[in-house]
Amino acid sequence: MPSKNNCALLSKKRKFRYQTALLCTAAISLSGTFSSSAIADNENVSAANSTSNSNWSGYVSATATSNVYKQSEPDSYQSISGNGRIAYRDEWGSVRLSVGGELETHHNKSYYYDTFLEYRTPSKKLNPDWSLIGSAGVFLPTSHTSQENKLRAAPRVAGYLFYRPNNIWNFYISPRFRYNAYQYEIGRQGEHFVEHQIDILADATWQFTDNWYLDVSGSYGMAKKFNSSRYDNLFTASQELGWEFSPSWIVAAGHNNSGGFYDPERGSSHGFELYDKRSSVFYLSIT
Repeated sequence: MPSKNNCALLSKKRKFRYQTALLCTAAISLSGTFSSSAIADNENVSAANSTSNSNWSGYVSATATSNVYKQSEPDSYQSISGNGRIAYRDEWGSVRLSVGGELETHHNKSYYYDTFLEYRTPSKKLNPDWSLIGSAGVFLPTSHTSQENKLRAAPRVAGYLFYRPNNIWNFYISPRFRYNAYQYEIGRQGEHFVEHQIDILADATWQFTDNWYLDVSGSYGMAKKFNSSRYDNLFTASQELGWEFSPSWIVAAGHNNSGGFYDPERGSSHGFELYDKRSSVFYLSIT
């Protein structure tokens, strides 16, 4: 199963430039599909303003992902994904369009992710170290699964609180709310779709040299299905090591895991673990 690739861009005596390597996640997807959180990246990088004088910016990224199972085993997973984003920013904020797709090589399946169209407010300085950004966007059903399940759109609102005490450490925390507007509340197999989800994500980036960084992130989510009052608790955890080998290129390697917290009704198999053979994936990306 694919998972989110947090990516940091290196900058010691200058602002972060505007580019990001990312990998999509299904683990805490709001609709239970690969595409729901396809556009997820390290906001320590992407929320920072570009040092370029141009109002336009963007990135492209390619990622190879695999779990630890052998190709001959049923649970084996390998994929190659591509992602990109184009953004326009001005005094009033920024508008971003993010797209992506994936080729699952083990089962020879390919699909697009849901497209994400987003507006972000200008960064508001609370003090020299703290800043705040607001976000409102919508996931458009461009993936096969979303179209098959009759997802009309999925609006999302979010906030980003950044703490940047120096050029070495960067932190942020991001609460998010997403609503899935399905045409029907129940799928063809009788499954109930997720109506809405609340997430909170935290990320820390350590740039220990001019060209190397370490990024660690985690998220906690609560997902509620249609016709249900119960929230399913979800988590993701990610660790990444990255190297900026030229001014415009980054290569990164990392690990992601995701799943559900312990539930007495479901058993201990849903406990939180940083590494779990059944759900952990490893990746290599270039941006």
